[in-house]
Amino acid sequence: MSESKKFSVYLMATLPIVFWGVSFAAAKVALEEADPLLLLFLRFAISLPLLLALAWRGGEAALPTKKQALVLIFMGFMGFYFHLGIQTMAMRTSGSGMANWQMAASPAAAALMSAIFLKERMSRTGLLGALCAFLGVTVVLGLGTKGAKGISIYNFGDFLITVSMLNWAAFMVVTRWLFRDGGYPPLFTIFWEVFFAALMCAPTLALLRVDVGAAARFGAPTWEALLVLGLLCSGLAYAFWYRAAAAIPVPRLMVFQFLQPLVGVVAGYFVIGERFTPWLILGGAMIVSGVYAANSHK
Repeated sequence: MSESKKFSVYLMATLPIVFWGVSFAAAKVALEEADPLLLLFLRFAISLPLLLALAWRGGEAALPTKKQALVLIFMGFMGFYFHLGIQTMAMRTSGSGMANWQMAASPAAAALMSAIFLKERMSRTGLLGALCAFLGVTVVLGLGTKGAKGISIYNFGDFLITVSMLNWAAFMVVTRWLFRDGGYPPLFTIFWEVFFAALMCAPTLALLRVDVGAAARFGAPTWEALLVLGLLCSGLAYAFWYRAAAAIPVPRLMVFQFLQPLVGVVAGYFVIGERFTPWLILGGAMIVSGVYAANSHK
């Protein structure tokens, strides 16, 4: 991989983390007015036109075959309807700090799964880099701000985030396998997965008798949060992430997720006024250095 290509791929792996780092805070804002399932459906609906435009521009807009449709329906359920659904429900009781902390464990789970099922392993330098990044996450979340309450008592929402983290690691391993198969281009794949996930929401909304008309009464903050979740966190983020996933082995790609808690803490500064401490600089430097080390080898 050339240096320019490597820079492009690594940039596409970094930008989603920036978007996802603020997604938990955005979800908590939207949940003040929106039902979790309605929030999920609107998030998908907002992202679909953008994903279709990106797939069209990339020459990947096409109808799936019957075999592909069955796979994409399963992936849409696993990676979006179920994954984002339980995350959205979790944010009613789980804190954004705890959520970011738990998602930081997904690289380890994904590395183990990819080593078993895909035979993709990290070098010794990569493992040391991942360890450095994880220790940096500990410093950032534990000492990086003043006024933070720290890790709360583990509740049901936190449990859902744990399930989400394990599911996400497994989902990324299956996604990497699909891309290696060659029949599932990244933008084609992400569009249809989100499309089928949105379709799954419709009967569930009817079954649970969710008041869809409540969307007309949403205030500006809720719609702003929905736009962030739909366009950035579900649209651009997944388009970039899938492009990166097609080029980088899972263990190295997932190390980028160690950046998410750092972004979350910085977002907390602007959203709820948490103050930085010198530890944030140290922890952030450890995370960035660890991610670089894990991806610097060929």
